[in-house]
Amino acid sequence: MKKIFSFVMALLCACGLSFATDWSSIAFLADGAGEGAYANKYKVEAAFGQNVVNIQKPGFAAEAGIYTNFPAGISSCDLPAGKYAIEGAGVVMYLSAFTAKETAVSVEAGGVNYDFKVFYADGTGEIDDNPGEGGDPHQGDLTPATFYGRDVRAVAGTDVTFNWSITRNADATLTFEISWSSEITGVVPQVSINDVYSTLPSQGQIARFTTKETYTDGDTPAIFFLIAYPGNAARIDVAYTVGASNEKPGDNPGQGVDNAFRPNKAHKVIENGMLYIIQNGVRYNALGAEIK
Repeated sequence: MKKIFSFVMALLCACGLSFATDWSSIAFLADGAGEGAYANKYKVEAAFGQNVVNIQKPGFAAEAGIYTNFPAGISSCDLPAGKYAIEGAGVVMYLSAFTAKETAVSVEAGGVNYDFKVFYADGTGEIDDNPGEGGDPHQGDLTPATFYGRDVRAVAGTDVTFNWSITRNADATLTFEISWSSEITGVVPQVSINDVYSTLPSQGQIARFTTKETYTDGDTPAIFFLIAYPGNAARIDVAYTVGASNEKPGDNPGQGVDNAFRPNKAHKVIENGMLYIIQNGVRYNALGAEIK
């Protein structure tokens, strides 16, 4: 039961819902620098597209730290100056930077912001098990919900099916996800929100991005996906209104229906105000218990 619970909670986070981090489901980093002194001390809740390696002290680092890399060259890290070392797409975050039980870190790589958390077992302070409580200024129903769509676009002379979704998160942010049916060489997936472009971190043929901006029910941001590839780009326009309408059919065929349903991927379903997770045809409640 514990394994199912941890598994489902991890999937919920991956789908863009806002939950406190279940650190019990994340393994401690291997100690490659302290001969065991740093074992069972540090964990990282990685962002989508981020690769966390271990604790090490490579030649370009002044101290031992957590080594993690990203799909593109790193331009900045918001840890204090002198508490990290960058080389290309990799960064060593010095262990001396982490004194709290839980620390939020942001790294910009290839124009994309990667936000993640670091856990330190001996750190000070408490972990917030109820983030977002205490006076949310946003109005309306902030129950997480997802709006789905499917579009076919010609890419390099071949019709490619794109499945996409927009999830309204409990913290009033939006998570965009798009996947494509065939390999596209050199693809750069982007989303434009009110004429502001953001690159979506990708793994294989799926990309995901969560806004830092928040949105109120009834907002109708101008949105389109732009799948750039060498020599051209495919544009996918989306008609979307934040709020209850994101569960209703839109103007384009397939919107409002989970046509992007992938058998091996967990999907969240909200029915009568209750959240369920479905994977491989099996339905679970939010606590990870199978519903028969």
